[in-house]
Amino acid sequence: LLPTGYGRKLADYIEEILEFLKRETFKAFEGKEYEEELSALTKEIDSQKERVINELIEEAKKYNLMVLFGPEGVRLLPVFKIETPIPQEKLLETPQFREEYQKNLNAFEPAFRQYMRRLRELDSALGENLVNLRKKIATNIVNKAFEKLEIEFRDIEEVKEFISEVKEELVKNIHLFIEWEKAKGNVVVQNSINRALNVFRVNVLVDNTKTEGAPVIYEKIPTLKGLFGQINYRAEMGILYADHLSLAPGTLHKVNGGYLVLDLWEVLKNPYVWVLLKRTLLHKKLYLMGGMIEEIPVPHIGLLPEAVPFSAKVFLIGDTFLYYLLSLYDQEFIELFKIKAEFNPIIEINKKVIEDFPKIIKKIVKEEKIKDLDASGLSEVLKYAIYQAGDRKKLNIILRNIIDLLREANILSKNETISEKEIKQALREKIFRVNLLEEKIRELIKEGKIIIDIEGRKAGQINGLSVYVLGDHSFGKPSRITANVFPGTKGIINIEREIEMSGPIHSKGVLILSSYLYNKYSTDFPLQLSCTLTFEQAYEPVEGDSASAAEIIAILSAISKIPVRQDIAITGSIDQFGNVQPVGGIKEKIEGFYRVCKLTNFTGEQGVIVPAKNFDNILLDEDVLEDIKKGKFHIYTVETIDDIIEILTGYKPEKFHKEVIKGLKKLYQLSKEKEKKTKKKTKASKKHKS
Repeated sequence: LLPTGYGRKLADYIEEILEFLKRETFKAFEGKEYEEELSALTKEIDSQKERVINELIEEAKKYNLMVLFGPEGVRLLPVFKIETPIPQEKLLETPQFREEYQKNLNAFEPAFRQYMRRLRELDSALGENLVNLRKKIATNIVNKAFEKLEIEFRDIEEVKEFISEVKEELVKNIHLFIEWEKAKGNVVVQNSINRALNVFRVNVLVDNTKTEGAPVIYEKIPTLKGLFGQINYRAEMGILYADHLSLAPGTLHKVNGGYLVLDLWEVLKNPYVWVLLKRTLLHKKLYLMGGMIEEIPVPHIGLLPEAVPFSAKVFLIGDTFLYYLLSLYDQEFIELFKIKAEFNPIIEINKKVIEDFPKIIKKIVKEEKIKDLDASGLSEVLKYAIYQAGDRKKLNIILRNIIDLLREANILSKNETISEKEIKQALREKIFRVNLLEEKIRELIKEGKIIIDIEGRKAGQINGLSVYVLGDHSFGKPSRITANVFPGTKGIINIEREIEMSGPIHSKGVLILSSYLYNKYSTDFPLQLSCTLTFEQAYEPVEGDSASAAEIIAILSAISKIPVRQDIAITGSIDQFGNVQPVGGIKEKIEGFYRVCKLTNFTGEQGVIVPAKNFDNILLDEDVLEDIKKGKFHIYTVETIDDIIEILTGYKPEKFHKEVIKGLKKLYQLSKEKEKKTKKKTKASKKHKS
């Protein structure tokens, strides 16, 4: 690991050095200095060899032997003191001559070996001197080539050690540069030499020359190769080959010393990625991946790069479910990722947000390469983000939804810019593609198969509002809630709970409204009644407490026999003291009832009651707002049950409560009478038996 920018400098310097040696090495070995030193060495050795040979010849004569030097080596032949026409070979066949010759050879052999050893030592000395001369010239030219590099990296100890090793190897392989010059014009040979020189080249895995500050990377799709790098093997004559230049870095190499952001769900898709990432963080060592088949590591033989010291901050982005799942079942997760930070995608709208929103949209436009938005289009996208937040004072900053909307609007746009028209059309078409169930339910309501009364008044019946969430789409629909009372002591019977179709929160809501009922009306006399409560034509589980306000009104209406308006739907939960509490899905609920009214019989008197604390959540489509402005559809905000009573019955709360008390007293009296009759029957039955 080198300081920022020095890796690239080192690689460039090494490349310059190789080019310098290609140019200058051959010249150095063809230069005057080299030739003179080579000639002096050769002459000195030749002179010494000549003296040794002369000594050998003179010594051989003492044994009547002569020395012959030929291609086959050194030969010792007898010296004859007389001239004879007989060939030497014939004379040696004579036993007398052969015996004397062999005797002389044996006597001279120790001295002959000594002289030959001296000649071999001189040859060896010549070779050694030539190697030293070659090394001297090579060292000089290599030192000259490295002058700039050594000055630049004089303060970095690791590089100084590397330079020393590279210089030593270059001196040993100086013949490659001599052969390079000789092979000029022969591309095949030069390519072969160039490949051999790769051993000296530097592979800069990560270049931070242009990086300002610590590197920060968001890896959208973390893979084994992408995170940990790989060895890129190449085929040469049917053999897979790789060297240090074949090493390719991963994101973890690039982000070393900085910050890495990963999508936790994407990481967990490949268990190997998760296991190896944890190993890297635990041991602070980063290993480059070797062999892999489709993102699965496999055993391999070949390069095994040493681990790189690793130090980086890793951020995992995920949902709460994944966090708690890993916290429970992966102990290393808690050890490695100690800091948890929760982010709210819903932010308050302020001046800075309004100023920054167009910049965010501009960035999306640029990255996605789509058309610019005009003022109306930008305003509509902002409105969409507010609607997604469900609060007119807040903004949803999940950009994925905005990007999808802009992509579709871009396709629909026939002009140079995207306007309000294309944004609205994209939203309509998006809803149209996924609202089949919503249309089917409304169709059943229109045909009268799902019974919803949106006119008149009825006792013990009210229109509550439900929300269906289908993942990518949600919508509201009215639900007919009915209550029936009769003498008895069973209290309020939640039919959905009895058949296990009521969720725990809905059951809690019914118990709370029961508490309100007993708290409000049982001060002077005990309450005795039986009341059944249900969602009519509900064939799926009921959950949530947002219908508790509607349910208590239905019960009170059934008790007092006072009819309530059917053209007004209601949503809201209540506490034990009759206060109306905020609920969710306000937009869907209001628009759901509005569209049912428009579909069946829109009288201009219909409306919806919502909790006052949900006022900021009333974000409606333009057609609904238009009818509200014209007074054809109405939104009522309430804070207590008494507010609801006045709107739905037209009664003042005090008068309405009196009617409820009358109804409860009547039920109490009827219950008592029923109880007396039951006791009489029981006594009569006992007497009869006795």
